[in-house]
Amino acid sequence: MKDYKSIKVEEREDGISILIFNRPESLNAINFELTHEMIDYLKNLENNLAIRVVILTGEGRGFSSGLDLKESQIILKPAKKIPEEYPEYLMAKDKIKRNILAQKKLSEVMILLRKIPQPVIAAVNGVAYGGGLGFALASDIRIAGESAKFCNAFINIGVSGADMGSSYWLPRLIGFSRAAEFMYTGRAMDAQEADKIGLVSRVVADNKLLEEAIVLAQQIIGKSPMGVRFTKDALNANVDAQSLESAIKLENRSQVICLNTKDLLEGVFSVLEKRKPNYDEW
Repeated sequence: MKDYKSIKVEEREDGISILIFNRPESLNAINFELTHEMIDYLKNLENNLAIRVVILTGEGRGFSSGLDLKESQIILKPAKKIPEEYPEYLMAKDKIKRNILAQKKLSEVMILLRKIPQPVIAAVNGVAYGGGLGFALASDIRIAGESAKFCNAFINIGVSGADMGSSYWLPRLIGFSRAAEFMYTGRAMDAQEADKIGLVSRVVADNKLLEEAIVLAQQIIGKSPMGVRFTKDALNANVDAQSLESAIKLENRSQVICLNTKDLLEGVFSVLEKRKPNYDEW
């Protein structure tokens, strides 16, 4: 595995990958390095059969405070000399071109979080603002620590409140009216409110957050590897299904494939014999 700097990755023997945003001095603000490291690691997961579940969390007091405003100034006003560690696209003289390329890179992370076959659990500690909220929304499951706070902060810095997939996921997760109010005002939402309206699955004590996420990940790993992957495929496709019929057609295809694997027999007999299943590896 590469030696990342702005993220830390712990790949456990049980198939759980813990991906930690590692810029605690800035509440894990999203800089160019973190973005590129996330893209690199997530792309490597697409065909990784050993990793079954990914947990996202932040080092220190925050999940992610969103875009690093100090570093992002270079997008608006290019420096006379671009530091070597910055991506080449920031050298574009035209501001619109720089913005398009930078925006594309940032949003690629959200797409990859949905594209990878592994379920993603966001263990939200502290603030999840702006792009940090985007990371959480793009995850399959969100668990919040008691101190978690959520904010669609884009609207607070003079740009559109619709960014990083927020206008796609928020209406689907919490309803149009709540999403509109949250996105127009840029107000913060605490963990208790997020739990009440269904933005998160549950709220746990801060010092139990990662432990609870690991327990949940292990429950998922206990299921058929192929079954879990097909389930994520169906959820991704059917959140925008044109009809019930089209959704069921996709489910039927997935089930026919799964019905012809050894996992079916193992799953059935493990229930009948009252034991844990021992599914084949990929």
